[in-house]
Amino acid sequence: MGKNSVLNERIIVEKNAKPKNAFVTKKSERFMYSSYFFGQNIIFFIVSSFLAVYYTSVLGISATTVGSILLLARIWDAFVDPTLATIIERLNLKSGKFKPWVNLASITVPIMTFLCFGFSDQLLASSEGVRIGYAAVTYLIWGTLYAAADAPAFAFSTVITPNPEERTVLLANNQITGIVGILVAVAAFPSVLKATNNNYMISVLIFSIIAFLVMSMTRFVKERVKSNKKEPAIKEILHSLLNNKYLKTIVIVNIIANGVNFTNTLAPFVATDIYKDATKVSLILGVGILPVVLVAPFVPKLVNKYGKIKLMSFALGANALLSIVTYFVAYENFGLFLGVSVLKAMLIAPQLVIYPMFFADSVEYDCYKNGTRFEAVIFATQTFSSKIIGAISGGLGMWIIGIAGYKAVTNGHTVTQTATTLKSLWATFNLGGAIGCIIALFIFLKFYDLSEEQVKEMALANQSKN
Repeated sequence: MGKNSVLNERIIVEKNAKPKNAFVTKKSERFMYSSYFFGQNIIFFIVSSFLAVYYTSVLGISATTVGSILLLARIWDAFVDPTLATIIERLNLKSGKFKPWVNLASITVPIMTFLCFGFSDQLLASSEGVRIGYAAVTYLIWGTLYAAADAPAFAFSTVITPNPEERTVLLANNQITGIVGILVAVAAFPSVLKATNNNYMISVLIFSIIAFLVMSMTRFVKERVKSNKKEPAIKEILHSLLNNKYLKTIVIVNIIANGVNFTNTLAPFVATDIYKDATKVSLILGVGILPVVLVAPFVPKLVNKYGKIKLMSFALGANALLSIVTYFVAYENFGLFLGVSVLKAMLIAPQLVIYPMFFADSVEYDCYKNGTRFEAVIFATQTFSSKIIGAISGGLGMWIIGIAGYKAVTNGHTVTQTATTLKSLWATFNLGGAIGCIIALFIFLKFYDLSEEQVKEMALANQSKN
């Protein structure tokens, strides 16, 4: 497939059309928008990294049962995302297309996060069936509420400004503040948990309040871009999605590259059972994230110089190579593990920051090709893929170590895992992501060729038509 295959005919732009390069947002508004992702990612990290540990070590639910809960809930969420996005596309709320959903999530998601970790004393006094039922129901509701605003939160960027370059800055800022939110949770949550004597209910309440306060700042962000005033038919929305080849490619690449990356799910187990120190989970996750914060501010310039295609390809290759290196050299050397993790995080940072930009580009491609702008549905495919990834990485990761013999802990009793179980845990932690990145790199290079220049031309043509 050639680099110009995206265009079946030459893009013709009116001579008097001028690109809108001036930013329409102030720094304060961009800050308030990005703050939402700071709070959202605090919650996402706590749930994705500690809920499985809470289920096994506090509630005494087996690893295989936890894996089934995670898998089923994420599969449910994956199909809730496009359904809710279709509803959002067809609604015409006076307060905005995406803003009402984001504002609502700033309240409902923190509350439901607290409930997921709540009432352990009462649950431990109940039967195992009650514990499993409570865990499954609360996690399912949490995922549904999270899904209701995840796609709108990202799609919000496409209606804040019509300028592609400003949109790139918004999305980059969101990734940076999101990563900072994860870092804050990585550094602080284990310490707060320790200070409260492993009281998950109190610890999660503290961070849920923080998340609510920062996520609520989106109430001061404006929607400026209006399109698709008539209610679109579901058939029209589906046609738009199915004919967006770049959207389909990037969704498949993301699922394959990250679906078998078990880092977040298994990091607490690696810290506790391989490196024999539960507090090391902060270092394991932190060294994989902190370098991203340092590199992320330079990503917009890197995109302008090298383009998203080259950056994505390099990051996928580096991720695969260094994951394999870690597997062979760092099992008994925690310092070496941290060193390689820092290097890997620096090299793959662009991938983490630019990923949402591919979906924003798909919006422009859809608008140019079909004359429609289904931002909510397109970004719902991003969250759809994230939920599928969560289902695979969370469920499959727990299944693998469960089948390998991992034993749950109940009421603080000490359990020693077998050598075979630990080796399986280490291999799953490292090699899953390496295999996924290699396959994803091949697909990405073969099927994705939408350049930065083509996106700019499409955006200009779309603005001219509107």
